[in-house]
Amino acid sequence: MVCGRMTLRSKGLSLGVSSRRVASGASGSRRRTVMKADQVATQYATAFVQLANDKNVLDDVRSDMDSVASLMKNDAKLSSFLTNPVADSDKKKELIGAIAKEGEFSALSSNFLCLLVDKQRIGGIADICDSFENIYCEVTDTEVATVTSAAALDNDQQFEIAKKLQKLTGAKNIKLKPKVDSSLISGLVIQYGKGGSKLLDMSAKGQLAAIEAQLLSQAPSA
Repeated sequence: MVCGRMTLRSKGLSLGVSSRRVASGASGSRRRTVMKADQVATQYATAFVQLANDKNVLDDVRSDMDSVASLMKNDAKLSSFLTNPVADSDKKKELIGAIAKEGEFSALSSNFLCLLVDKQRIGGIADICDSFENIYCEVTDTEVATVTSAAALDNDQQFEIAKKLQKLTGAKNIKLKPKVDSSLISGLVIQYGKGGSKLLDMSAKGQLAAIEAQLLSQAPSA
């Protein structure tokens, strides 16, 4: 796969990278700065969000990053290969090319993934995807909510839930992450807020648990 040149810029990060060359800083220094994985992920994600936003392809890139995050989570073999530090870089880029072609990724997303291979940061792609989503949500005023239901929700149901959450949170946009858990019996559970800190439990299972807790609290002590 041939990767184009791209430049990422953000506070604390300025990279001019091609598949064959890493540009040096103004001082010519090649010292490596040791940073925690989450700091690295945040810097790369921030720079990528800024670049995508500047080029007016932020939503397209967000879709690409969602696809990458899903693949890394659900395909153990692919995840193991891409994050293996001794695996061949060219083969990683070939795999990225195949993924990008099948997923119809933007050229910007493909080049970004190649950049991560060149910089030996592809091993942190899952963290970078998480950071990208968080920053994207801040930039676009998007509230992410995980909706767990006893049965799969159709598009109309998801739309109504999103509309109610938009009114509740005041967010400009709502992004739902539907999940199915038959143990809920009926109804649904909605988690939203930073790190899923807020919970709306409207499931039959939750109601039964609440009733049980109330009965136990009212039971006479032995």
